[in-house]
Amino acid sequence: MYGYAGKILRVNLTKGKVVTEQLGKNLASLYIGGKGFGSKILVEETKPKTDPYNPENLLIFSTGPVNGTLLSGASKFCAVFKSPLTGIWGESQCGGYFAPQLKYAGYDLIMIKGKSQRPVYLTIEDEEIRINDATHLWGKDTFETESVIKKDHGDGFQVLSIGPAGENLVRFACITHDKGRQFGRCGAGAVMGSKKLKAVAVKGSGTVEIAKPEKLDEFRKELNEKIRERLKSLTEYGTPAIMALTNTTGTLPTRNWQEGEFEGFEEINAEAMKRKLVKRSKACYACTVACGKLSRVETGPYAGTEVEGPEYETLFALGSLCGNSNLESIAKANEICDRLGLDTISAGNALAFAMECYEKRIITQKDTNGLTLAFGSHEAIITMLRKIAYKEGFGKILAEGVKRAAGIIGKGSEKFAVHVKGLEPPGYDPRGLKGVALAYAVSCRGACHLRHMAYRPNLTGQKPFEPGTINRLTYEGQTEMVKELEDFYTLVDCMVLCKFLCLPTVGPILWDELIKLYSITTGVEIKKDRLLSIANNINNLIRQLNLREGLNRKDDTLPKRFFDEELRTGNSKGETVQKQEFEKMLDKYYKLRGWNKEGKPKID
Repeated sequence: MYGYAGKILRVNLTKGKVVTEQLGKNLASLYIGGKGFGSKILVEETKPKTDPYNPENLLIFSTGPVNGTLLSGASKFCAVFKSPLTGIWGESQCGGYFAPQLKYAGYDLIMIKGKSQRPVYLTIEDEEIRINDATHLWGKDTFETESVIKKDHGDGFQVLSIGPAGENLVRFACITHDKGRQFGRCGAGAVMGSKKLKAVAVKGSGTVEIAKPEKLDEFRKELNEKIRERLKSLTEYGTPAIMALTNTTGTLPTRNWQEGEFEGFEEINAEAMKRKLVKRSKACYACTVACGKLSRVETGPYAGTEVEGPEYETLFALGSLCGNSNLESIAKANEICDRLGLDTISAGNALAFAMECYEKRIITQKDTNGLTLAFGSHEAIITMLRKIAYKEGFGKILAEGVKRAAGIIGKGSEKFAVHVKGLEPPGYDPRGLKGVALAYAVSCRGACHLRHMAYRPNLTGQKPFEPGTINRLTYEGQTEMVKELEDFYTLVDCMVLCKFLCLPTVGPILWDELIKLYSITTGVEIKKDRLLSIANNINNLIRQLNLREGLNRKDDTLPKRFFDEELRTGNSKGETVQKQEFEKMLDKYYKLRGWNKEGKPKID
């Protein structure tokens, strides 16, 4: 099968056994790869109501047909699991260098189940697969762990690892790769920790056979030219460039979603990063964009901090959301999260929630062990992140995520615990972006910007796939846009491609290019209607999984704050999400999906 390595690796940590099997042609043709493979396997091989920390919960690492090629944006791969943070579908993507090596070793996906009695790590070198003792690695941070494994096995190995947060089952623990890339969202690191699996390392010596290599070379050259033309901002500034748009539109979440404009914006924006921190750019495997930024703090209390980033989501979550305008402290907080294994979006939301609790005197210094947990206190952020990772004191409560933390604290804190389905939102306030409001609500993993990318057409005012405009402050046309975006990015996550190469309006890879690339890699000629059918089936399958775990229409909603409280500042001042209009969008979305009024798909 062109574009595929052709094998699946099954690992049972309880039994200490590894089995290799062939990748089925039906699986490849019906589900493509990545997210598609993960959906099919998780639904069929995980029993309903399985606790995410149960050894039977699967952790799936899955590639797609473009991974392993020398194509910009083709280094991503998927992690799929049942989320310990939300209790439903868990999914995350990570770039870097691991996916190509996994394909070169001969595997399209790894399926891990069970639980080891002692800490272990997995090494994969072509057909030589070993489950190794990791007692000496347990307790180390992710950077240290990667260094030790590379020292012991060779620099050619690419490593995924968890830090103390994953070991301690922090519900939003992440998996770190290449000292700065993450499977960030939904708690994949905690699932890995529950299995006593410290790391996975891979090195391959094979190749990936493509159906039309000459056509791929032409595609790659054309793509790189378009990257240099259209993605200059990403290359120069990385993701922080988007902050200028969110702050200008009044949709930059500030002080736990109370405001949409941050007075400290100029201290933490892309220009400030470039001026104060960034030393050079960094690219994923074979990528021309080089959107990663390596930063170093030269002076002050955080001098010596070195980190990849901070990305926009980290700048918002540990910056404006917490009322923090100290850029150097955000870089330090980013480093702590990367080393200890914390998702910066969920961590920042948890801290901002706690800061509002402190501001409203729902919690006091008695609860925080004397810590002044006030908005703008970068010292408190640094201290509390460590406490979250090690589940110390009040950090143990925040380690449960915003939804559970509010349930523990009580006292009315629930009304400003901002989450959807238990997942804390990324850096776009839906009160000023009506498409994002629907996108957050219906996303299969909870509040998410990447399942739809609806924030970009809302911020720019341009429709994603055709000429025309869309008004971010009206409800008209948002539902159709969100549905098509969701289908498109489902396929992007099956291929698996980086979304920065598939940006709404900008591309350079949009529908025509995606269809062409599928044919070039697999040799299978396919039409858009067929791809849409595949995407719809995958989305229906994931919806069925979420329904069997107890979700229903009432969960496809937003926090009360977005319905009831107007944005206080910025160019979206006074905006809310109107409940009646939101319900109309939801009804229309269900209809477009072919679901009934309760959000149940038709089962073929």
